[in-house]
Amino acid sequence: MRETTLDSPYIETSALPYKWNNFRQDLPHQKGDLNKRNWGHPWHSICSYQGKLKPSIAHTLVEALLPESGGIMLDPFSGVGTIPFEARLKGHQAFAFDISPAAIAISRSKLEAFQIEGVSDELHRLGDWIKENKFAPSDSDFSGIRFNGPLEDYFHPATFAEIVSARKYFLKYGYTNPARAMVMSCLLHILHGNRPYALSRRSHPITPFAPTGETIQHSLIEKLETKLQRVLKNSIGDSHQSKIYNQDAAGLWPADVNNLDAIITSPPFFDSTRFYSANWMRLWFSGWDAQDFSTKPADFVEVKQKVNFSVYEPIFAQSAERLKSGGYFALHLGKSVKCDMAKMIIEIGKKYLPIVDFFDESVLHCESHGIRDKGSVTAHQYVLFQQK
Repeated sequence: MRETTLDSPYIETSALPYKWNNFRQDLPHQKGDLNKRNWGHPWHSICSYQGKLKPSIAHTLVEALLPESGGIMLDPFSGVGTIPFEARLKGHQAFAFDISPAAIAISRSKLEAFQIEGVSDELHRLGDWIKENKFAPSDSDFSGIRFNGPLEDYFHPATFAEIVSARKYFLKYGYTNPARAMVMSCLLHILHGNRPYALSRRSHPITPFAPTGETIQHSLIEKLETKLQRVLKNSIGDSHQSKIYNQDAAGLWPADVNNLDAIITSPPFFDSTRFYSANWMRLWFSGWDAQDFSTKPADFVEVKQKVNFSVYEPIFAQSAERLKSGGYFALHLGKSVKCDMAKMIIEIGKKYLPIVDFFDESVLHCESHGIRDKGSVTAHQYVLFQQK
């Protein structure tokens, strides 16, 4: 299952962290409990999201590269916060970057501390808002949002009216408040799916394929309260000052993201899943309109790297500046017939940091979760740099 394909060895594996060596030799996320679909803290399932890293991989990377506790780490491609959340669970301070509004809300709900009472208060405020701010079809035009059919086709008209009202609430008040981010994240999850929790007609929980089945009216607040009650049974304590930033990984990083023990990340795989079409309904709810779907994807690395990989230059330059001496930069990448991502990344990264390890892991055995197009990735690649 493992293959090191680059010609030159970087250092003897005895010089690597022993937990990293155990990881590369045993691939523990493919075995036993770690290989189970629902392994890990229940908050990993706050909201389904196409392209989410397997939590057991995040767990093993955090274990391998950070101290026992009290470390500082960054994930510059946080997505829904899988890696930094695993770091938070282990008692580390975790920083995270993303520019997807849906991903930021979901990451914030996992990374930044809140009071349970605050979530209840936010739910009541949202419920009052929906009662007082009725949506009329003439108020908004969503005809340009139709990736798998018209948006309105997914819902009973009364349910859709509540969803639009809730969308306006979050557009007005935002989600910088972690308790409000938790409410929004749970609402993003129940927007669509194939089980009774969903507000939509029968679709898919990860990607909203064209709906089928009868149209049933659902109460948004009732469904949302049920979801929140289930999630908050597993609440956690201190955030260790963890934080998600609305931040382009290739832009200038915040000054307080510094003195890092490790940077651990899984950038978008080359020409694989288009996040903006796979997660279109959750992006729409988070504020995107038809014009945004035409223009904003150009801001994302998954689009920029199709042109060339120079977008990673400022990421590596700043990584070299912000890592402690001896700190690690680990990347989880996707290899396909279209692109050997590790080869491209190493060519750039070695100008800024010494490369110390690299290996491939076949993923031809992985399940599809019911997604018809999972991209063309045939192997996961692990690349490790170290600041000297």
